[in-house]
Amino acid sequence: NEQSLNGWEEGGNDVCRNDPLEDDVQAFLIDEDQLHTFDDLTKVNPVTPATVLKCLQARYSLKVFYTHAGCTLVALNPFQAIPDLYSVDVMKEYHYATQPQEFKPHIFIVAEEAYRNVQGQLEPVNQSLVVSGESGAGKTWTSRCLMKYYATVAASAQAVSSQDAVERIERRVLDSNPLMEETLSKLRLKDMTH
Repeated sequence: NEQSLNGWEEGGNDVCRNDPLEDDVQAFLIDEDQLHTFDDLTKVNPVTPATVLKCLQARYSLKVFYTHAGCTLVALNPFQAIPDLYSVDVMKEYHYATQPQEFKPHIFIVAEEAYRNVQGQLEPVNQSLVVSGESGAGKTWTSRCLMKYYATVAASAQAVSSQDAVERIERRVLDSNPLMEETLSKLRLKDMTH
């Protein structure tokens, strides 16, 4: 004869019958039509793997590939070319915006915030952008898009009107990518051997 005490089975496997968190998760997930609206995962309540993944899945199904998670940006690889997402017009939109943080999540928000942090100081302040993820997640593509963004912004900051000049700056920045990847790869190998 098993008795229940505070939701726990006595004499059983200590399995919780009424998990309040599970009830909260189910209550949150019941409104599936609204899950795509969470552009910042810190607004998800409760924050669990199930709720976060369902929100990301809902956004991905609507071809929304970027989501804030506080000061971090979560990027989902679309596994297809989406040229309009990274066009020069989109770059300019984020660069010239008074408050780019109010725009929908995008790697260009992160890029612009770093750019403004460097430009807004009396002396230049070093900035770093960390692009991480599993193999095939799109790290190389994201890094190239960020570098192209900086090449475009640098060209516009110099009031360069010639497309050739923009392409030269872009090429110099993008050519640095293999060197950066090789350096990072060597650092990872060094860390693994120590």
